[in-house]
Amino acid sequence: MPTLSQFPLSRLTPLRRIPFWAQALALCALFAIVSVALLDDYGVGWDENYHRQTTTAVADYALGISEEPPGNQRHDRYYGVAFEMPLLLLERALGLQDTRHTHLTRHLLMRLFFIAGGFACALLAYRMLGSPWIALFAMLMFLLHPRLYAHSVFNVKDVPFAAMLLIALYLAHRAFRRDTVGAFLLCGIGAGLAINLRVFGLMLLPLILAMRAPDLWQAGRSERNYILLTIAAFLAATLATVYIIHPYYWENPLRFIEGIRVLSQHPNPADNLFMGEIYRADAVPWNYIPVWFAITAPPLTLALGAIGCAAVCWQAIVRPLRALRDRETRFRILLLGCFALPIVAVIALQSNIYNGWRHMYFLWTPFCLLAAIGLYRITNISMGGGIWKFGALLPEWARAGCRLHMAQRPLAYSVAAAGLITTATAMASLHPHQQVYFNALLDTKTPGALAQRYDIDYWFLAERQLLERLLAHYPDAPLRVWPVTRSAAILPQNDRTRIVFAPPHQADFYLRQRANHWNAAEEPAIHRIRAYNSAIAFTIAPNSADYRDHLRAAYRDVAANAAPLARSDFHIYAYNGELRYLNENCAPYKPKATDLWIFLHIFPANPDDLPPHRREFGFDNHDFKIIEHAAFFDDKCILSRSLPAYPIARISTGQNLNGATIWRADIDLAALAAAQALHARILAGAYGPPVAQSHFHIYLRDNALTYLKTPCAEADTHARFFLHITPIAPADLPAAARARGFSNHDFHFPDHGAHAGDICAATIDLPAYPIHRIRTGQFVSGEGAIWRTEFPALP
Repeated sequence: MPTLSQFPLSRLTPLRRIPFWAQALALCALFAIVSVALLDDYGVGWDENYHRQTTTAVADYALGISEEPPGNQRHDRYYGVAFEMPLLLLERALGLQDTRHTHLTRHLLMRLFFIAGGFACALLAYRMLGSPWIALFAMLMFLLHPRLYAHSVFNVKDVPFAAMLLIALYLAHRAFRRDTVGAFLLCGIGAGLAINLRVFGLMLLPLILAMRAPDLWQAGRSERNYILLTIAAFLAATLATVYIIHPYYWENPLRFIEGIRVLSQHPNPADNLFMGEIYRADAVPWNYIPVWFAITAPPLTLALGAIGCAAVCWQAIVRPLRALRDRETRFRILLLGCFALPIVAVIALQSNIYNGWRHMYFLWTPFCLLAAIGLYRITNISMGGGIWKFGALLPEWARAGCRLHMAQRPLAYSVAAAGLITTATAMASLHPHQQVYFNALLDTKTPGALAQRYDIDYWFLAERQLLERLLAHYPDAPLRVWPVTRSAAILPQNDRTRIVFAPPHQADFYLRQRANHWNAAEEPAIHRIRAYNSAIAFTIAPNSADYRDHLRAAYRDVAANAAPLARSDFHIYAYNGELRYLNENCAPYKPKATDLWIFLHIFPANPDDLPPHRREFGFDNHDFKIIEHAAFFDDKCILSRSLPAYPIARISTGQNLNGATIWRADIDLAALAAAQALHARILAGAYGPPVAQSHFHIYLRDNALTYLKTPCAEADTHARFFLHITPIAPADLPAAARARGFSNHDFHFPDHGAHAGDICAATIDLPAYPIHRIRTGQFVSGEGAIWRTEFPALP
């Protein structure tokens, strides 16, 4: 293995005598020292405790402590524990009991594994390109992705998989270079570990086999058996590793097939804020991953990666036979496949994706290596021949004068170094919230612009800083906060004892995250954490005058500027793309108002807009818990739920308790539009004045009666309507009705009308004969009339 390229400045330094692996290891050690020093600034991730519990169940089952297979939910048991199991075993070996020590130890090991992935990136880039400078740049491009850097502390699945994929790719390149059975066995173990961490690791199997196939095709008869042996060793090592390190497969290895299906498409109700619209996890647009990748990648690496992808594609298209013969070229195509094929698969299969692109963070692994290829191409531009014929476009004197071939390499390295420094500066300014990084492709200057278009701190990592600010601001008193926070577990013991988790009606402070805020408008906050001129988290004092005044104004704003879609225990409004529920008697301590779930079923106008797994039901489920989406004040509450972007035909919402319906509202938006149009025509005078005014206003037009009531409650339409018509000529009556002197046209309201929002409207046709008098109203059988009115028919 070469030690250094012939970069002129390298002759002036003793670094050329140091093996490259030692140079990369030294840089990783420096990176680790800085990173570990800042480790205690981060909070606890959403999935950390959850996956730790799953791993505990797996460990107890594997060690014989428990006889029950792991996993309480259908998809739990399929999660691999190759990374988390060593963390748990080390925790038990060290006897860690305090939650702070447990989390800090886990965070340290996760960060070190991330750096180990960077070390593998450097070794692989050096093997591929032979340039130590470019290999070190590749390593730093991987390590200095702001989002991956932050997630490497608290994300126990996505970033470890990205690092493990780098290690597996390094082992694959090593196997093809050494071409020994042992090297392919080691490559299979690396692939098996990657598959255990994420099901996306399965892509390594077809890609590595496809890379090996040309060797089999080109080999002579005597060599083919050996190549087949290496393929068998690779497959056997991969499958054996997947089986051995996943105890749930021990009883039945065929469970692996079910695990692939469940983990690749398991449903998740998470909402995604993307380009200003709310999308369900199983209904995101096709460009969701490409856009997220583009707007959160450091610009320099994005540009170099695009150049590298283009160079690999050009090489494969222009010289396809050489690509088949040359293993290095085939490996570069493999890297391109690792980057492009998962994106194509997610788009084609409409896979569940949420929380930005964190499930696809492994894309950064091959992309950094492709960026290294792009940088290598730039630093090796030839003045003549090939696809880089820039020199041929210049006159002779310019080619001799500019001496591009001597300046290009230091210039490219300088630009690359400046890009890395810019990224590192951005990371320092965001610390410890690098997980909210966006690049210059978006408007990061306008206040609130990002928060209105994209999810920011969806895991609410900023809650630790909110807690620390409260602890510093109130140094002695206990702090009653809501909701229960995860990051309190990583605080020192003395601070943890001062934090009391309380229900919302007893809490002194609410900790809010921007993504799940009940209202898009900013609330008065005593502490606020910002990034890119947007609030990513804030603390509210619910008993403060400013907060209550804000809620009163928001409540009045909805009630004054929107007509209710339905009235029940809650008055329901559609307002600013959300469904708002208002309740005038909603004290937080009342279980009926706060502790129950509200069911919310959305029926689209076009059934094809439904996610695939919901089409058999005919509606989209957006159920939610009131206590998590409500704001309380003056015994009132206001809560909201975002509406999907597709056209809606009907909404069904309400509350159930122990199988009994507390309240229910079925909102037919088509009927609502018709009722509102009818009401508008009546207000405009198209129906003239009412012929009668009672519980309902009654209008007579075109030989039909129209009943209208606004505001209207559901109970107003339950009782049966009576309608008695007396003709001018008794002979016009049917024979059976002549004795009583009128014809009976009684009806039930739903047969002739609709309760749409705040409007109840019904229309019933009158008989064709001349009418003398009309009597109408509502009655209850055995109890008599609720209301009645009588009026002469107009000529």
